[in-house]
Amino acid sequence: MFKKLTLALVTIAFAVMANSCQDPKSSFLETKLEKDNLNTVAKQIMDENVMSREDAILFNSAVNRLGQTPDSILGKTVGQLINEEADLAKLNIYTQMYGTLSKAEILMKHKMKYLGLKPMDTLEQSYDYIVFEVDNTSDKSIADLQGQLRFFNAANQLVKAYPIELSKVMGNPEGIKPKETRRFAYPYFHQKDNQRDEIIRNSKDLRVVWFPMSIAFTDKTEINSSMEQPIEETKK
Repeated sequence: MFKKLTLALVTIAFAVMANSCQDPKSSFLETKLEKDNLNTVAKQIMDENVMSREDAILFNSAVNRLGQTPDSILGKTVGQLINEEADLAKLNIYTQMYGTLSKAEILMKHKMKYLGLKPMDTLEQSYDYIVFEVDNTSDKSIADLQGQLRFFNAANQLVKAYPIELSKVMGNPEGIKPKETRRFAYPYFHQKDNQRDEIIRNSKDLRVVWFPMSIAFTDKTEINSSMEQPIEETKK
């Protein structure tokens, strides 16, 4: 009996400690935002000084995001806006996580190496051929690879991005076989009155970064990702 009572008291003590460690809740979470009380609610929350930092950030973010169309926040409670913003923030994190992990897997399936640029001028048109190699490091044949080769100057400013859609220059329906390395020359129109085209053609100190977006295999499987961040830098 004594042991059971002691255990119960310890459990209660831990529960009390846990509750005491939680941030106190603002008394204005149930307050509805109306056309004439926005300034008042803001001042009340500040004066109360109880709302947690996380909730304050979420509330401020929600008002900033929806404030361009003020009617979208009217009639909602402070807590409602905080919860909606928290859900959106979680969704954004999931999206970023998906993109980051997808990019990582795409890069595990291949290697891209930029080799250089070969200009070609004819009487009718000028071209820049971007030359690169793709090494298939996966165990399946690559049917397509999409992304961008981005060129940066010494100040880390983007000069130009060239979209790559490998299937357009693949030529082989069997794709790039596992462990195979293939070289490609991807043609782009060159405009002599375009300053960026001239910089790409004539500069020797540009940094080239490969931004993958998707990879597809001949067995019809595919991995897609967003292109928000650079994942891997290629080297000449």
